[in-house]
Amino acid sequence: MNNPSLNGGENLLHQTLSEWRRWEVCLPGKPSLVKPLSGGITNLSYLVESGSRRAVVRVNTPHSKVLGIDRQREETLLRLLQPTGYVPKLLYVTGEVLVTEFVDGRVWDAGTVDNDHRLNRQLVPLLEKIQAFPKPATASRFSYLNHCRHYLAQLAVRPAVADAIEEHAAAIDASSWQPVICHHDLIPENIIDTGRGPVILDWEYAAWGHPAMDLIRLGVVASHHSAEDRLKLRDLQRGMDALWLALTDQLAGVV
Repeated sequence: MNNPSLNGGENLLHQTLSEWRRWEVCLPGKPSLVKPLSGGITNLSYLVESGSRRAVVRVNTPHSKVLGIDRQREETLLRLLQPTGYVPKLLYVTGEVLVTEFVDGRVWDAGTVDNDHRLNRQLVPLLEKIQAFPKPATASRFSYLNHCRHYLAQLAVRPAVADAIEEHAAAIDASSWQPVICHHDLIPENIIDTGRGPVILDWEYAAWGHPAMDLIRLGVVASHHSAEDRLKLRDLQRGMDALWLALTDQLAGVV
């Protein structure tokens, strides 16, 4: 998709590095660029270092609102989760950039033989602890229907599956569930295996959402939800993914 331009990203990077004294940690000196990081679709990211400390500078896409990303909500949830160690440490935040401590480890390998064991032993309990955080009275329950309609309103061509996606989203919104912190993009690339356990990256789509959504993304069966609800959530998740892909293709000019 249309990422921030290379020059624009580098300008924001250098501006952010020049403001290193305003970061939320004490650094030995001005950070320097190690290398750009590949793999991200939405934003530009750079690995930087100062002495023995490494950090990731993320330059946000200019299309955040188009993609339904609430940067203030992302920061609020990241700050709420800072004491857990399950998310990267925040070092500096503005409306245009997010700087977090570099998480050293390896990407979660969903294809390993012992993946089910590690899910049940490490990742599922971690998610349960995250979901145990009480929702502040000022925080809104995520509306899946509004989110889908936001995407649909910007697509030049309405997908054939749009009606079905809206139907699933409306059914989930109307059902009875207590909102919890939901990552909404819990793919292996966003989970880092470290010596102290998993750390989850990229919280830009996080919100107070359905408690089974992240589990379904991981392929875990939430037994306290009916088979019908799990099917609706799976279909909704696939529909949201399809809308996101269609919108990013449109922004990138892909026919």
